[in-house]
Amino acid sequence: MNAQEQLREMTRKQHQHEYVCRGLFERKGALSYIGHLDLKAVFERALRRAGLPILYSQGFNPRPMIVFALPLGVGIDTEGDWLDVSMEVPFDPDEYVRRINAELPEGLKVIRAVSIDEPQNSIMSVVTCAEYRIEAKGITKPVLDLFSKQEVITMKKSKGREIEVDIRPLLIKPLTSSTPDSVEYMCYAGSTKNLRPDVLLKALCESGGFSKEEADEARVTRIALYGGEYPDISAIEGLT
Repeated sequence: MNAQEQLREMTRKQHQHEYVCRGLFERKGALSYIGHLDLKAVFERALRRAGLPILYSQGFNPRPMIVFALPLGVGIDTEGDWLDVSMEVPFDPDEYVRRINAELPEGLKVIRAVSIDEPQNSIMSVVTCAEYRIEAKGITKPVLDLFSKQEVITMKKSKGREIEVDIRPLLIKPLTSSTPDSVEYMCYAGSTKNLRPDVLLKALCESGGFSKEEADEARVTRIALYGGEYPDISAIEGLT
């Protein structure tokens, strides 16, 4: 049992069964510039206003039991992220989508949902890979050049200090790209191995293939998340 699963078991009322609505959501526009905790608060308020039978944690400050598959960085859009919401009773996923979308602000939308009865693992623990799209002038060639290298050394913050790391093992493969100003790629993501887009952009600047000004203007979108061991990966919605 990992840390996320332990936390869920510690905070869940032990006599209650857990019925999960797993929702695929998108985020764009101004809401892409709020932090992870603020995004969580937006969902919590929407769930309360929607009058859904949410399962709450124990303790002096009960909170709705929701878990994101992978936190989103500030400034990153998403077309395919997942959120688990625990319910006290079985709940129709289509009705869940309808009711929560009625309460979410512009720029945030649940696209579809599935129902999972008593999942064995936290959704955060099953994520292993992610797909991203970066849009910026001349971005495609510098990114593809990184994939052609044996190692890509950059500095990364860890526990309050900067350390030298090789991010090349975290890059899986480039995806189809039709323009010089937009590139898509797959990388490792999750609690074990994770490559954030800002670290990739930093490496591009350090390699001399990209300027900091161009990196600051880049638009980053997370396209999809997967579980399983690459290349045998699976969609998140079916993993429990």
